[in-house]
Amino acid sequence: MQSLSSLAPILPALALSASPCLAQGSGAPFEGLTLYQPLDSTTTYLIDNDGAVVHSWPGTHEPGNSVYLLENDHLLRTIHVQGNIGGSGGGVQEVTWDGTLVWDFRYADQQHLHHHDIERLPNGNVLLVAWENKTAAEAIDEGRNPAWIQGPIFRPDHVVEVQPTGPTEGAIVWEWHAWDHLVQDFDPTKNNYGVVADHPELLDINFPPGIATQGDWLHVNAVDYNAQLDQIVLSSHNTDEVYIIDHSTTTAEAAGHSGGNSGMGGDLLYRWGNPRAYDAGTIADQQLFGQHDAQWIEEGRPGAGNLLVFNNGPDRPGGPYSSVDELETPVDAAGSYPLNAGGTFDPPAPSWSYVAQDPSDFYSGFISGAQRQPNGNTLVCSGAQGWFFEVTDGGALVWEYTNPYPNPGQNRVFRAQRYATCVAPAAYCSTAPNSSGSGATMSYEGTTSVTANDLVLEVSAAAVGMPGIFYFGPDQIQVPFGDGFRCVGGSVGRLSVVVTDASGGASFALDFTDPRQASNVIAGGETWNFQFWFRDPAFGGATFNLSDALEVPFCE
Repeated sequence: MQSLSSLAPILPALALSASPCLAQGSGAPFEGLTLYQPLDSTTTYLIDNDGAVVHSWPGTHEPGNSVYLLENDHLLRTIHVQGNIGGSGGGVQEVTWDGTLVWDFRYADQQHLHHHDIERLPNGNVLLVAWENKTAAEAIDEGRNPAWIQGPIFRPDHVVEVQPTGPTEGAIVWEWHAWDHLVQDFDPTKNNYGVVADHPELLDINFPPGIATQGDWLHVNAVDYNAQLDQIVLSSHNTDEVYIIDHSTTTAEAAGHSGGNSGMGGDLLYRWGNPRAYDAGTIADQQLFGQHDAQWIEEGRPGAGNLLVFNNGPDRPGGPYSSVDELETPVDAAGSYPLNAGGTFDPPAPSWSYVAQDPSDFYSGFISGAQRQPNGNTLVCSGAQGWFFEVTDGGALVWEYTNPYPNPGQNRVFRAQRYATCVAPAAYCSTAPNSSGSGATMSYEGTTSVTANDLVLEVSAAAVGMPGIFYFGPDQIQVPFGDGFRCVGGSVGRLSVVVTDASGGASFALDFTDPRQASNVIAGGETWNFQFWFRDPAFGGATFNLSDALEVPFCE
């Protein structure tokens, strides 16, 4: 097996991507690399489907709690720097593949503390979930039942959007506070008094009834962003609900009840899981139980646009067991979520669920998560046991792994994410390439499978600027810069190309996707033609040179 140091220059060229690249049968696990950090470890791990560690990022902090890979192969991870409430974090780091720390931001002081989760936005900013400290007197003034306050601090949640501005700096450019969207029917002499059932868009400050441990009222444990809707989903463990809010607002609008695409300001657009939280149901109507990891299924994956939730299951009436539930939300073209006739939000039940054949065989009462794979399978992290497994849509187990780090007795994991290794379609036919063209020589060195270095582009320049790719086909070569042109970065899949020159070599991840098909999958039996461009440094990088064309058939 290769050492980590020898893999380091190769794996970034594999273009780790959260987006789908290749179709794979649902009867097999989706090929990719799985990222996670144990709760009791300062190291983040990346493993392949055989369980081998292909890369790791040692650190100095335990997580606080989520970790992610970015499209540039950097690690974005939370760190625990402050607090003793479950999920406490306080810091976010961005780390390059080789371990260089490029951003080390703190959101931890006497008034605020980041916890649990983060979300990288398309603009490069980062959403953080955090507590803010209110005094007991402030909570009572807002209508909190004094009998349900213990200690001097009450901690509602808020969300901040941070724009990185320096190695350790960040500017808060948007924020939303649960504190601005309250209702209560306990004390008519206090703020926010009203009929709770008449305001599903607001949060009852007295739900759930009882004392909030260490003042942690909602215990939001997940945040995700939908760029198409410009909306945010939050998971509240303590109310057993998921919430959707409008991100298109200004901060001022987010503090009120109007504005944004929804016209509702920062009020809740949607909530699901426990209608009792707004006096619209009973225990029989509750469907979420201490859930985690609410996220939208990504575009290009089965169920895209639906919500996927790890439903932990403590206090479930049928006994404690976990499930993974998919929700088909009733969102319309305007991004609105209408109430049904009963005053609650659809769906009446999940559109898909995974439960073990013997439900008690799958139970994690805390942490945990799930992720839909491009082939329709679902990757599950049963966090209490450090157990990852993958199931088909029919519930068949096709892959599993138990985390051994830092030791088998301390192997809990908050969440695991799999990233596709988009090199090139794994079913290349063994054939000699056609070569005719100018500007550079290109060769295909693979046989029946492809590795990171199978596509080689040779140029004579001493240095080569970042190249891009044309992909034409099937069975035709189109005009360069036509419909098949794609530049580097951000697409559904990527080819790995080694560019050699007089100085040695360099690896680049190049975009690759079939624009004709919504599934972005190349059909078997087709022949595709590839041609690469690169910038000529002798002309200041302004001149595009073309390689020869490379013809590659794809197997049935």
